[in-house]
Formats: sequence, C-alpha cells, structure tokens
Amino acid sequence: MKRRTLLLTAIVISLVCISGCGYHFSGSGSYPSGVSQIFITLLENRTAETGVESTFTNDLIYEFTRNRKESLARDRSSADGILSGTIAGLSVANITRTSVSTATERRVTGTLTLRLESPEGRLLWNSGNIVESEAYAVVAGDKMATDRNKSDAIAALSQKLAESAFNRLTEDF
Repeated sequence: MKRRTLLLTAIVISLVCISGCGYHFSGSGSYPSGVSQIFITLLENRTAETGVESTFTNDLIYEFTRNRKESLARDRSSADGILSGTIAGLSVANITRTSVSTATERRVTGTLTLRLESPEGRLLWNSGNIVESEAYAVVAGDKMATDRNKSDAIAALSQKLAESAFNRLTEDF
C-alpha cells in the first residue's frame, strides 16, 4: 500500500512538472491579437524562379486548411487579419562534389517573410525571416533530370516554409 501511494505521488508530481514546463504541440496556439479569420494574399516573388509565388501561396493556404480550415476567410472583407508576404530569396549551393567542377548534390534555400495586418493596415505580427532548405541530386549529363529534381526540391521547400510559417504564427509566446 505504501509503495502504491509513493508511485501515485511520483506520477502526480511528474504530471505537474510536465504541465508547468510550457510544452505544447506546434501550431496549437492562437493567432496574434485575437485574430480569428485570416485572408491570405498572393505572395510577392522577389526571386528569379518564375511562378513560385503560386506554389508557395497555395502551400501556405493548404497548411492553414489542414490545421484550422474554419479560420480561413473566404474574402478580404470577412477577415479580421490579412496575411501577406514575400518570397525574399531562393539560393542554390553545391553541397557534395566528385571534383572541384562537378557537383553531385545541391541545396536550395528559401527565405520567406510574412506580415499579419488588420483590415485597416495596422501591423499585428511580423515573421522575420523564415528560412528552410532542401537538397536535391544533380544527374550527370542530364540537365532536364537535374532541373526536375530542383523543381521537386523547391516544392518540398515550399511545404516546409508553409509549415514553419503556420507554427511561428501560432506559437503563443
């Protein structure tokens, strides 16, 4: 009986400690400034990659739909928060090589900045730079395959950035 009481006490103390540490699941917090309905605008593309603004915007919308579908406003007039942003950069760097002039793997790194504003234009939240990267294979002698791998990497990068953006927006810190 004494052993059972000791075990129960240890469990209760553990639960109290865990609940007091501030641990929570990513994306489980609320939106800043009491915003409940968000309208997402088409992101601005400041990169040399044509068309990535649509991919990045669609992934951002998908991330909100996946996590809180009810919080997406159908139009700008019904929103109490407008989320806009910029794809500030996409850079490619070699990460593995077989020789000084021959790469076998590259990494694409993307930088996204977001702003949440009230319908009147008052800044409610700013993301700062959200940076993610994704590696892709370079296929020797096949530029089309390498370009396809790069496109796939940019698509995966877009999904990572959307997830990071949603988590950052709902951090509740």
